[in-house]
Amino acid sequence: MKISVLYLGRLECRKYHLIECEDHNEMIKSPIMSILIERPTLGNVLYDTGNSPYYSTEYPPSTLETYPVAEFISIEEALKAKGLTPADIDLILMSHLHFDHAGGLKYFTGTKAIKNVLVAEAELKNAFYQAMTGQVGAYVKSLFDLEGIRFQTINGETDLADDLRLFVQNAHAPGVMGMALKTRSKGNVIVTSDAIYTRESYQKELPPGGPINKTKKEFYDNLNRIKAMEKEYSAELLFGHDYDQVMEWNKNGVIE
Repeated sequence: MKISVLYLGRLECRKYHLIECEDHNEMIKSPIMSILIERPTLGNVLYDTGNSPYYSTEYPPSTLETYPVAEFISIEEALKAKGLTPADIDLILMSHLHFDHAGGLKYFTGTKAIKNVLVAEAELKNAFYQAMTGQVGAYVKSLFDLEGIRFQTINGETDLADDLRLFVQNAHAPGVMGMALKTRSKGNVIVTSDAIYTRESYQKELPPGGPINKTKKEFYDNLNRIKAMEKEYSAELLFGHDYDQVMEWNKNGVIE
C-alpha cells in the first residue's frame, strides 16, 4: 500500500472555529487535504476531494465569510501531479460531506468512481436532511447531489483490507469517517479527519469553539476513543486541518 497526502489549498479563518481559545480575533491557516491510497486489491482509493472550483458562487455567503478560501488547488491538479486523472480513481471515501471535503466530487462525474462513493450512513442522512430543510451550514447540496452518483454506506468499523480499517466518529458531524492504516515506513496511522482538527487540539484537549459540536461531550468522548486507539495501535495521528502536519506529510511524498 502506498499513501500520499495531497495538499489542496487552505482556508484562513478565526482560530476559535477550530480550537477553543480566548482571542477570537486570532487567525489560523486551515489546510485542505485529500489522501491517495494505492493498493493492488482496491485500486486507486481517494479519501476526500477538497473544495469546489466554483466556491466563490456555489458556497453560501455566510460560509465564505466564516471560512474564507485563501488558496484553491483542485483535486484534478493534485492527481495530475501524481500521474493520475479522476478517471483513474476506483473508490472515493468521504470522511464527511462538508463543503471543503465534498467540493471536488464534481470532477468525478461520468467516471467509475462517482458510482463508488463510500460514506457513513449517519452522515449521508444528516447531509441530505440539512440540505433539504434549508439549514445554512457546512453542507451544500449541489456538491454531493450529482448526476450518476451512487453512495455505499457503512456503520461502525469496516475493514476494506487487512491494512485499511474505517471507523465512524460522532463528533463534528454525526458520521465522520476516520481511517486506521498500516504502513511499513510509518507504522500504524490513524486519520481523525475533522473530529479532531489539530495536534494542539488533541494534546491540550481543546474542543472547537462555536457551535460545531452540539455539546462538548461529543468531542471529549471521541477524544478519549482516539487516545485509546492511539495506544492500542501504537499509532501516529494525522489530524483533519493541522497546517504544519499536512504540509510536512505532503512534502515527504509517498508513504509505503
